[in-house]
Amino acid sequence: MTLKKWKEKWKVTDAPHEPGARWLRLPGRTRVGIVIFLLTFIVYTLVFIAVPRFRGATSTQGDEPHYLIITESIIRDGDVFLTNNYKAQQYRPYFEQDISMWHVAHGKNGRFVSTHPMFISIMVLPGFWLFGYPGAAMTMILLMSAAALFSFLLTDRFVSRGIAAGVTLFLFFSYPLLFYSRQIYPETVGVFLVALGLWSAWRLKESARPFHAALMGFSGSAITLFHPKFIAITISFFILFLIVRPGKDLKLLFAWLAPSVVCAALLIALTSVAFGPRILQGLTASGGSKFQCGYWGTNSVWGIPGLYLDRAWGLLIFAPLYALFTHGLICQKTDLEWERWWIFFPVCIGLHTLMLGVFQSWNGGAAPVQRYLVPLAPMFLLSIALFLDRVRSKVTWGIAGLLALYQVVTTVWAFRFMVGTYGMEGTDNIFLSHFLGNNVVKKFLLSVFPLLHPAGVMSVTLLAAWLLFFCFTVYLARRYHMRYGGGKLPPAY
Repeated sequence: MTLKKWKEKWKVTDAPHEPGARWLRLPGRTRVGIVIFLLTFIVYTLVFIAVPRFRGATSTQGDEPHYLIITESIIRDGDVFLTNNYKAQQYRPYFEQDISMWHVAHGKNGRFVSTHPMFISIMVLPGFWLFGYPGAAMTMILLMSAAALFSFLLTDRFVSRGIAAGVTLFLFFSYPLLFYSRQIYPETVGVFLVALGLWSAWRLKESARPFHAALMGFSGSAITLFHPKFIAITISFFILFLIVRPGKDLKLLFAWLAPSVVCAALLIALTSVAFGPRILQGLTASGGSKFQCGYWGTNSVWGIPGLYLDRAWGLLIFAPLYALFTHGLICQKTDLEWERWWIFFPVCIGLHTLMLGVFQSWNGGAAPVQRYLVPLAPMFLLSIALFLDRVRSKVTWGIAGLLALYQVVTTVWAFRFMVGTYGMEGTDNIFLSHFLGNNVVKKFLLSVFPLLHPAGVMSVTLLAAWLLFFCFTVYLARRYHMRYGGGKLPPAY
């Protein structure tokens, strides 16, 4: 083959503008996705540099130093036994206070080990070993930026590109995702894995390739490797695999199961390193055992609605735009859309909410609320974008704009009073009181959002009112969409 023919075959050119030509040859979706990845990475990095510590808070928050002390122990001692590491206060460079040993349990040979799963501590180890805490934080920033990329790549298939890009950037640059971009938490990794898993699932529908089945299996199973409390997401992703796989090809099933088996084996192996043969104790050690010795907690059933609506620990009083995800879910044009894809969303969101709503520490602890819903953000994002694309009324967009403006305000305020966003035990909403005092806006918000720890008669009444409100507004959204249509044509199901 001559050089000329070789260049023609592989579209090689000697033009000086070749890098630009290569960029333009990429699909538009890919180009925008790369821009979104770079934007989120740059913004998250600049925020981390400009605000290394939030006002009134330590460099790391909540469980973060307890994950990093495991990393310290692995690097310094080659083990996961933590008594000497806590006593030597090796956490001081990234947590400027004393830490009581609440987050430990008797593990292998009676030695103290962390109640937290250790895989995230292992994942950030290279960055932490090279650059300390900033290296670990940058690892999380990379993952969150990749989550924004995959969230957009999926959303762009269902809605117009401008809405897909706009909703992706807004949600990843506002509360709570902006503040979780650096957090050494399983929830931060969870955002990435859920986004990757959803994208892989749709690519499996499009390509029927074992690679995408394996990637989906890895995403759905690895999230439980980071914390067993995410088991509902793993189960839901297997259901999604059964929904989207083309035919009953055993190769695809084996491709999905192979990484799942590896993740399960690794989870058991790591748990046995810390707890020896007491695997079940190790898998259930987290989630409040350090306070009340168990997974289940008193009044924890109220966490199911409380994850969303509690006035102190719920997501919607801090980030109300997420309330629109229910309205987006109902805007499907045919039953086939539900059967081939969308049914996964209420299944996964519902199972995860049920699982974490009865979690002993459903409040989330010393971290921005609502921590446990953060991994579901890619699903919320897609549903919100779908609603805005398919219900194009001025009233709808006006309401969405007001909710977004409120969310911008809480995002700015969170920089000034981060501890006010914490879901601490036995607390009411101190965040709004800090900025609004006792004015009419604060009184109104705290009167319409229920306090569910514990729940009283008024709380139950407010929950019923919220349920009726959502049913009515979801009905209106569905009615508008079915009457007027609108939005990008859905992909082939």
